[in-house]
Amino acid sequence: MSGVGIAYELALMRIFSIAQWHHFAYMVISIAMLGFGASGTALALLRSRLLIRATSCLRLLVFLASVSLVICYAAAQYVPFETYQLVSQPNQMWYLLALYVIFAVPFFLIASTIALAFMVCPEHVGRIYFFNMLGSGIGAAFTVAALYFVHPATLPYLLMLPAAAALLLLSVGNRTSLLVGVIPLILIIIACGTFGTVPIRISEYKGLSYARQWPDAKIIAERYSPLSVVTALKSSQLRETPGQIANYPMAQLGPLPEQIGLYFDAGAVSPINRFDGNLQRVAYLDYVTSAVAYRLVNQPRVCILGAGGGTDVLNALYHGAQHVTAVDVDPGVFALVRQTCRDFSGQLYERADVTPVLAEGRGFLQSRNPSDARYDLIQIPLSGSYSAAAAGVYALDEGYVYTVEAFSLYLNRLSKDGVLAVTCWLNSPPREAIKLLATAIEACHRYGIRDPSRHVVFIRAWNNATLIVSHRPLDEAAIVRVREFCTDRGLDLAYLPGIQAEESNRYTVLERDLYFEAAQALLGGSQDDFYTDYLFHVRPATDDSPYFFQFFRWSALPYLLRGMGAEWIPFVEWGYVTLVATLAQGLVGSVLLILLPLLLFARAEETRSAIPWTLVYFASLGCAYMLLELAFIQKFILYLAYPVYAVAVVLTAFLIFSGLGSLFSERYRSSPVKPVGSAILAISLTSPVLVLILTQGYAFGATWSDLVKVLLSVLLLSPLAFAMGIPFPVGLQHLSTTKPSMLPWAWGVNGCASVLGAPLATLFAMHLGFRGVILTALVLYLIAFGAFTRLRART
Repeated sequence: MSGVGIAYELALMRIFSIAQWHHFAYMVISIAMLGFGASGTALALLRSRLLIRATSCLRLLVFLASVSLVICYAAAQYVPFETYQLVSQPNQMWYLLALYVIFAVPFFLIASTIALAFMVCPEHVGRIYFFNMLGSGIGAAFTVAALYFVHPATLPYLLMLPAAAALLLLSVGNRTSLLVGVIPLILIIIACGTFGTVPIRISEYKGLSYARQWPDAKIIAERYSPLSVVTALKSSQLRETPGQIANYPMAQLGPLPEQIGLYFDAGAVSPINRFDGNLQRVAYLDYVTSAVAYRLVNQPRVCILGAGGGTDVLNALYHGAQHVTAVDVDPGVFALVRQTCRDFSGQLYERADVTPVLAEGRGFLQSRNPSDARYDLIQIPLSGSYSAAAAGVYALDEGYVYTVEAFSLYLNRLSKDGVLAVTCWLNSPPREAIKLLATAIEACHRYGIRDPSRHVVFIRAWNNATLIVSHRPLDEAAIVRVREFCTDRGLDLAYLPGIQAEESNRYTVLERDLYFEAAQALLGGSQDDFYTDYLFHVRPATDDSPYFFQFFRWSALPYLLRGMGAEWIPFVEWGYVTLVATLAQGLVGSVLLILLPLLLFARAEETRSAIPWTLVYFASLGCAYMLLELAFIQKFILYLAYPVYAVAVVLTAFLIFSGLGSLFSERYRSSPVKPVGSAILAISLTSPVLVLILTQGYAFGATWSDLVKVLLSVLLLSPLAFAMGIPFPVGLQHLSTTKPSMLPWAWGVNGCASVLGAPLATLFAMHLGFRGVILTALVLYLIAFGAFTRLRART
């Protein structure tokens, strides 16, 4: 049942990412997980009644949990919740509340099953917790693997099978239970398989929803992976370009080619252009901002990080690239372009002058030997969608591609005459493009370029901008070519060596050209003053805090409220607001579900005296565990260079080795203080050592094979995870012998604290960095040790 619980959580995260945006998935599931806390409260209040018929109650809980997996998923698809209407339509708050309640039900039932097992066998808390963690680790690994083969909407149905197996195990030898519980559940599973799955209700504001309204729109294929569901849609109405096409002479060069759109999680789209080998049919690509890079290189060797459907590959070939390395992290992209759309794309990824690479972009460059991997042009195309970027929904994305360390790596992988080209969406008020420029300038300084002002080109259209960083200073001929390119296409110069104020803001005229002003300040030596005075957080992101798309500053809130009122939220920082709202709601929910019932119903004075230290101990453990787990997931994403590997390896290793630590803790039932103290000491010593190894050894092991890096990651994590698995079951074991009525409450407190730990980890990482997150976790473990010594004295 533990495996079912974590698998259901991960499945819902993917489902909500498709239905809305991933940050709302984060919020809804986090709040729904408060069902874990509610389960502890309910079991504590009903403890004496449940223990009388514990086995029957376990069977009932497993049966209800099994059925709720599908019922709650299906019910949620009929709730007309829309993210973008939260501010304008008050009834959306009720829909959001309905989602909270619906998804809290299965988590409440699953958590109640596990907590009741602790109550039934209090003498074997460590062993039960081991199987709880083991099941969670297997469930996490299973979900990641399954998402390569099945649509996320199928997972709630599949998870009924292991839940049915759990019910069968509980019903062995009991004929009544088999007839009343197992057989009806099997019939329900058969019915679900017969009638099919309920499709995900996709927000009407997502790109795929718009596209499906076209009269001839047709979905021709889908591919699944843990990263995304990639949907290929064909329509004569589809015309997607990498930013604005300026002054394109359609009468002379012809219309844009027919396209198939690749929609990622029903949102961002990457087009596949119909291509028959005639590059003149994609001449429109010479009129987008990113084409300026080809005015600075001749017959380049190009590396594209995020090649998608191949538009930027065609752009490179059109401009005479001698070879293109097309890197993309999503396996669904290459599967659709090379198989389903093979003829439509003109076998683009099978050409001799194109090499497709399935990898995360930065990790690919890091893994290459610098002497063998030198490119004349490294290009990072537009990512996401314009509407999503404008709404700030990417604020919670960890963008290791956009950190100072990443840009330094790109410069290191350029040839002596090479250039880096990065294209981004523009948003209002300006922030993303300015932060991009700031990141490039800081990377130049770290790389050893003393005067970046001679190396930078910054141009914009009405909805996107392209930044160029040249490995060598731009000469006068290159500057003239850039000027001519922008003049012919009606594109605005935001920065060019020697630019005059009258040369900027000529075509897409802004009331105040903040892009030009920012470039002058950042390249003129006034960076610190600019960062301090600017409305948004535009300091460069680093690997320790890789939240490139986080622009919100609390000091700017009064100004935003005065200038925009309530409208600032959907148009500025949805992601950050969601994070803070999740934390606030989680705190309120924890007080209502845990603290108030505990204070109201704990009548015995000796029980009341143990409440404060029980709360501090188990809350500190739950929060600290989550902080460390999430921080090291991020650290290993950078090391393993592939998000799926990192999540699967770190999550599974943490859970399984923590379970082994729990099993080990059973040896110390009579002297619990010693294992808790030793475990917390081990955690305090191994965490900083692991951070040091990952920081200093990142580049050293980058060229090793994936298998070696995965095995090394498990080896590095095992001592830390083992130690982290000891304090919680030791505390439960102590309560089971001294204050058994407090055990389910302690379980609920720990669950609520874990839920709060997730948004806290992200919030701290944004403001303190991952090292700050780890330090906070270590402080919480020390607080937990102090609380446990006090708890022992009180009980």
